[in-house]
Amino acid sequence: MGITVQHELIPRLSAEVSYNRRWFQGAKVTDNILRGPDDYEPFTITAPQDPRLPGGGGYPISLAMLKATAPAGAQNYVTFESDFGPERTMYWHGVDVTINARLRQGLVLQVGTTTGRSIEDTCEIARVLDSTAAPVLLTNGSTIKDLRNCRDVDPFETTLRGLASYTIPKVDVLVSGTLRSQPPLALIANWQVPNSVILSIVGRLPPGALATGNTTIDILDNDHRLYADNRRTQVDMRFAKILRFGPRRLDIGVDLSNLLNTNYATAYENTYRYSPNNTAQGGTWNNPTAVYTPRFVRWNLTLDF
Repeated sequence: MGITVQHELIPRLSAEVSYNRRWFQGAKVTDNILRGPDDYEPFTITAPQDPRLPGGGGYPISLAMLKATAPAGAQNYVTFESDFGPERTMYWHGVDVTINARLRQGLVLQVGTTTGRSIEDTCEIARVLDSTAAPVLLTNGSTIKDLRNCRDVDPFETTLRGLASYTIPKVDVLVSGTLRSQPPLALIANWQVPNSVILSIVGRLPPGALATGNTTIDILDNDHRLYADNRRTQVDMRFAKILRFGPRRLDIGVDLSNLLNTNYATAYENTYRYSPNNTAQGGTWNNPTAVYTPRFVRWNLTLDF
């Protein structure tokens, strides 16, 4: 669903504002009918102390582990979520604002923003399902269930975009540029907890797990979010000489990608290393593993006919 309002401020300046809402229904799930909610017992593990984590870490992480008496194996049943109760709530909504200007001597400007957020609530359905396809984290052979993020309400975030284009008269040189600024990336911290630690908390190993193995636990949740430090902003420019041959036009140009040579990270190490008393501070967790492409120049020819 979308609502758009356009208004022409002056003959060469216009503004467009639109509200959009997209929602999703009819989701399917795969349920292991051999198991139910009563086949799990809750336990709590404490997040590591780390000044980079929300609140410095040290907060409780509530999970549930499959009981030793729970049925083994799987007998999967594929159906609609509505067969188990209320469907998930899942939608995105936001507002787009765009301003266009065509000024004197061929100067074109456009500035726009998109502000919105997504909401997904799968708590009702996640509590009654035992499934590798359920909207919950199931690790270590579907023996650990994590319901912390079954209700995911993202903060409102804004993306900024803009472009400008101008043809210098008499010399017919086109100068143009684009700007894009996106919100910081959400970070992930997958904690590799030794099963021996789970044994010391619960009094037994996860069913089917080895004492020498690990269980992956997400340190971050909806109450403890973490984002990269900076927005992702890039500026691109283009300069082109225009040659006209009757109805045909040839542009001989040069593109300057990432004009400001921005070097923000586009991916981070997600694995948080376990160590007693967290002496390793997560190991290489949160180190950048990829950065935005550095500034480069590209020549191009464009023929319009």
